[in-house]
Amino acid sequence: MKKNLILVLFALLLISGSVSSQNDDSKSKRNFWFGPKIGLDLATPTIDQNSIKTQFDSNSQFGIFFQFGRVLYLQPEFYYATHKETYSVSSAAPIETKVNTVKVPVMVGLRLLNLGIISAHVMAGPQGSFFLNESNPLPYFTRQKSNFDLQFGGGVDVLGFVTLDVRYSANLNNSVDANMQQLNWKNAVNVTLGIKFR
Repeated sequence: MKKNLILVLFALLLISGSVSSQNDDSKSKRNFWFGPKIGLDLATPTIDQNSIKTQFDSNSQFGIFFQFGRVLYLQPEFYYATHKETYSVSSAAPIETKVNTVKVPVMVGLRLLNLGIISAHVMAGPQGSFFLNESNPLPYFTRQKSNFDLQFGGGVDVLGFVTLDVRYSANLNNSVDANMQQLNWKNAVNVTLGIKFR
């Protein structure tokens, strides 16, 4: 797993060098954006507002992103994320715990289509998730301190400053077969919405 992560990070460094050396037709335009982002992991595909609100109440993430480049770009992100879990101990009533983590995705994106008002892009890259704390720790259980995923997906930018991304995840801690089994809606899809500033 660590070797895979090192290879991915090395590839990102090479690509970031390419991004920084891109020649833009308009030198007066900056190739850097940043802004806030919110998101959640959808356990099931839905556009029902009540279902989305329920899932947002049980898991959510808030953070900031940075984007370097225009057509080919590097996009690191930082999120404070929470999600709720329920467990039972013996015959006692179920206990709910809120788990807090820090998520750090580092995406490489490619803008495929730009119509001015709306543009479309694809992206991929690793994400590290790091455990902070939880409200009701399970006795005699040590929670995993870190987890690494490979994310890929796409999204759209609207009016040049509203950005929406949808991403699938494959866990780098598992085998290739286990990774491929994760590429479905049952194992959650990450959806984020952000505002871009210069």
